[in-house]
Amino acid sequence: MTIAGVWGAVWAARPVTNHASFPGSPRQFVKYAGYRNNNPVFDPDLNWRVHWTFTAHEPLQQASIANGMIYVSGDGGNRQDPWDNRIYAVDARTGHLLWSRRLNNMSMTTPVVAANMVFVGTGTQQFQGQNLSRENRLDSRHITRGTGPAAIWALNARTGSVLWRYATRGEDMPSFVYSHDHLYCANGQGEVYDFNARTGQLDWSRSIGSYVSMSSPVLGPHGTLYVSGAHPYAIYAINTRNHQIRWRRVLPHVFAGSDDSGLSYAAGRIAVEGTIGSWQHPESALFCLDARTGAIIYRRVLGSGLLPTDIEVSAPVIVHDRIYVGSPLTGQEYAYDLFQGKRLWSFTAAGPISASVAVTPHTLYVGDERGFLYALDPHDGRERGSRYLSGVMAADYPIVVGKTLYEPDENGQLFAIDRAKLLTRNQHHPPTLPMPAGILGHRIREGEAIFMRPWRGGQGLSCESCHIAGGTLTTYQHGVVVPSLLGAAAGYPTVVNGQVRTLDEQINRCLKSMGGAPLSSHDPRLQALNVYLRWLASGWPVALNHQVQPIQGTGGGCQ
Repeated sequence: MTIAGVWGAVWAARPVTNHASFPGSPRQFVKYAGYRNNNPVFDPDLNWRVHWTFTAHEPLQQASIANGMIYVSGDGGNRQDPWDNRIYAVDARTGHLLWSRRLNNMSMTTPVVAANMVFVGTGTQQFQGQNLSRENRLDSRHITRGTGPAAIWALNARTGSVLWRYATRGEDMPSFVYSHDHLYCANGQGEVYDFNARTGQLDWSRSIGSYVSMSSPVLGPHGTLYVSGAHPYAIYAINTRNHQIRWRRVLPHVFAGSDDSGLSYAAGRIAVEGTIGSWQHPESALFCLDARTGAIIYRRVLGSGLLPTDIEVSAPVIVHDRIYVGSPLTGQEYAYDLFQGKRLWSFTAAGPISASVAVTPHTLYVGDERGFLYALDPHDGRERGSRYLSGVMAADYPIVVGKTLYEPDENGQLFAIDRAKLLTRNQHHPPTLPMPAGILGHRIREGEAIFMRPWRGGQGLSCESCHIAGGTLTTYQHGVVVPSLLGAAAGYPTVVNGQVRTLDEQINRCLKSMGGAPLSSHDPRLQALNVYLRWLASGWPVALNHQVQPIQGTGGGCQ
């Protein structure tokens, strides 16, 4: 059934960016991450730089960009109204809200943009009735996932008005695929649909038996749609011309994850991540399949770890004969040779990685669930920079357009970041922190200069070597989380292991870790550092957890 839209959009009277004024923006965004290989990078050499933050009242999921507009889904939990679940359209240049549309349930889909329309799905990840008990048995079949209303929506891309809507029984959270006025959808009822994208007319549907959780399908050559489902945990190849299943491949020993991992296609191969083993001893695994036959070419175990409550799994990205994939169990990002399956490198993040990457010729970008965004060398995995964004980056991805990176998080924030700022250590203090006039301002500047200056006997290290940007940013360096010093000094004196520790003592501990000599309480340098750090604490909440915590027992940083 199709329902004509009757609700008006919430419209802000702002000019809408067009493609001509934003040459790096694609004209359409046809699937999860935009491309078959899941790499959301557009014209990375374009000199396009913007910097802004947009904030919504609910967690934000995958974003898309088309014609100079960012579209991003809200996955529910509006802090002001729990039932107010929306999709947002934001000006890619300014971060201004252009319109938002209230939906009938939470949404986790990538907004697919084509033909001046935006396509998005709604539903929940919950189970009800017999489906809940059956979902815990691996041999169960024909389970329906999703509670409350679920639907496939088509909106006007410029205004957000509803053009058509198709209600379904199961949730519609996997991202759709658009191709030549066809909209392909797979959902929590185990149905695969083909709609006329312009009218909403259902051309055909096919039941595959497995419900599809959040794994986004991919359309390969010759009209083959690849879908990953659960119970059974299998990959399906569907001929979109005659609606028949070409092949079906069960993923051995998988009990979770592959129905959440968006499929990636390149060079006649399909890549997907799954969770194997057991609930007590889970392992992340990468599968590579022959797209023609469904034969498993290889399986690579990434590693083991604690199973998260919500098993959101990274979607593999294939670039230049390499597969990049992260693990929510190990907290690592990996690179594998596409054809041989050889592990090329791994990078350990500060938290679990269920997000996907964006890969430019020189830099790979990925976020973790602890709130860090990383810039890595795609060739060897070395960290080139990081930025603490504070919000969980779950099963989504950054978008690169020119020199700008766009990233949503579950704090309800959508960031536009100058990519160069992820790689530089010479960043300025926040403009909201005023500098006092007179002698106090002079002493603060003295302390800042000492903070930046290499210490004698410290192997050329300074306080800035760990606490970059003058201590105003939280970063992740060499396996160590280095917190911001904003608000930190207000937590002193403090008690550590039953002993009182003053700010002066903490400063000297840091100097000792750099190989420098401690300073006496009468030393003007210590006094100036004390004044500087107290200034960083002014107007900011007390950072009680101000100690630097090593990750995985690795060294580096001040402790």
